[in-house]
Amino acid sequence: MTESWPNDVQRGTRGTRRKGFVSAISACSALIVVTVVVASGQQQALTPVADTAAVERGQKLLVDQCGFCHGANARGGSGGPDLTRSVIVQTDEDGKQLGEFLAAGRPDKGMPKFDLPRAQASDLAAFLHQAIYQNSNRRLYKILDIVVGDPSKGQAYFNGQGRCNSCHSPAGDLKGVGAKYEPATLQGRLLLPRGRTGNPGVPLYADPTALQVTVTPPSGEAVSGGLVRLTDFEVTLYEAGSGRMRSWLRNGDTPKVTVTDPLQAHVDHLTKWTDAEMHNMTAYLASLK
Repeated sequence: MTESWPNDVQRGTRGTRRKGFVSAISACSALIVVTVVVASGQQQALTPVADTAAVERGQKLLVDQCGFCHGANARGGSGGPDLTRSVIVQTDEDGKQLGEFLAAGRPDKGMPKFDLPRAQASDLAAFLHQAIYQNSNRRLYKILDIVVGDPSKGQAYFNGQGRCNSCHSPAGDLKGVGAKYEPATLQGRLLLPRGRTGNPGVPLYADPTALQVTVTPPSGEAVSGGLVRLTDFEVTLYEAGSGRMRSWLRNGDTPKVTVTDPLQAHVDHLTKWTDAEMHNMTAYLASLK
C-alpha cells in the first residue's frame, strides 16, 4: 500500500493557514473583551445611580472644581466641553477611568491635573452618570419651581405693557385656565401656543391656531381657510365649514393669496419676553382657578 505524505510546501501552507486562523480567533476574542468592557461602562452610565448621596457629593465637587469650565450641570461652560458626551465618562466604571484621566490632565488643551482620591472620583462619576441617564430619559425629568413670579405684576403686564387683554379675557377664554393646566404647560402655551389643542387626531391646519389663508381668484370670490400647503405653483386650504380641501394652481400673483397668523402677536412677542415677565405671567395665569 502506498501512502501519500504532504510535501514541505503543503506543510508550510497548512501551517500558515493554521497560524492565520489562530490569529483571527485571538483578534475576535480581544474585540469581544473590549466590546464587553465598553458596553459595561455604557450600561452603567445609562442606568440610574442608586447612591443618591454620592450623586449630591459629586455635583458639589463638580461645581467647586470643574464648574468654571464645564458648567454647574456639566453640560459645557466658558471653555470646557459637555462632559455628559465624553466617551471617557460614558465608558467609565465607578470613577476608575475618570480618575486616571483627571490625574493625567490635558495640559495641551489647558486642562490641569486633578489628583482626586478614589472616593471623590467615584462621587464625580456618579453625578455624571446620573446626568447622562437623565439626558437619555427626559420623560423622567421633573420641572420644579415654575410658579416663582408675582401674580399681581403678571396681571398688570396682562392689562398693560403686554396688551394681552386685547385678545384674551380672564372671564372668557382664560376662565379657570389655572385649574385646567399645570404651570409648566401654561408657560409653554404662553410662549408657543400653536397646535396645542390636546387632540392628537386634529390636523394642524384644522386647529383654530393654524395659519389662515385667503385665496381670491380672478372672479373675485374670496375663499378662506386653514393653510394646508403653499408653493410657487399651488395653494391648498381647508374649509372648516364644509370640511373639504380646496386647491388652486398659481401663476405669479394669480390667484391672490393672503396669509395671516392668528398668533402673530405671540410670535412678535417671543423675542421681547424677559425672565421676570414670563415668570410673573405664568404666576398670574396659574392663579386663574
